[in-house]
Amino acid sequence: MNEKRPALIKPGFFSIEAAADRRRNEFDYHNEALLYHQQRIDFLFFGDSITHWWDVATFFGRSGQVLVNRGIGGDTTEHARRRFAADVVQLKPRYAVILIGINNTWALDAFSPEDRLTPEEIRHQVTTDVEAMVKMATEHGIQPILCSLLPTCMDRYSRNHERNELVVAINASFQEIAEETGAIYVDYHSELTEADGITLRSELADDGLHPHVIGYRLMAAVLQKTLRERGITLGPDA
Repeated sequence: MNEKRPALIKPGFFSIEAAADRRRNEFDYHNEALLYHQQRIDFLFFGDSITHWWDVATFFGRSGQVLVNRGIGGDTTEHARRRFAADVVQLKPRYAVILIGINNTWALDAFSPEDRLTPEEIRHQVTTDVEAMVKMATEHGIQPILCSLLPTCMDRYSRNHERNELVVAINASFQEIAEETGAIYVDYHSELTEADGITLRSELADDGLHPHVIGYRLMAAVLQKTLRERGITLGPDA
């Protein structure tokens, strides 16, 4: 028996400290299996830990749709952009649910001055990378679903208010990108904030950043409602 393996795009490894490297072997093996079996994918979720830790199969998988999760905890837009061809484009999902960018904002708090960035520098970095991913998806016949960054509630960080203001600015840019490219914009942010409009509701996450099951349930409802308005069905009702 001498079966032929599928041609496989691999982004390789980025550095000894890159979060994106933590699941690289796992994703390469899984991507090869999907290609070998010519598996048709309905929704591919792509992003950082908020995607990584979202059990999308439980929330949405009871409908028989094929769902794939390509989230990596700690990933930044720079590395996400570099792995997008491997983890999204070559798998050819019908829809790519993109949620990435919050980890870039840690550059506000970087210990070393040379590693710190201004809010405007971070916004430019995030939006440039995300726009490139959205356009790459569109060019390959994949419908991008661009999701807002989530608010945070982490008082232990001295610049967290500034981070939340930056998140609002980035989301405004995401909306513009969606309008210009035909991506579907999903506004999680406005449903997850306190009355101030920028802070994560404390009852939705244990650490002020990652949603627990109630936070994810709310996100699922927002995502499904947004898609339903476009005539797109994702799983059963949340």
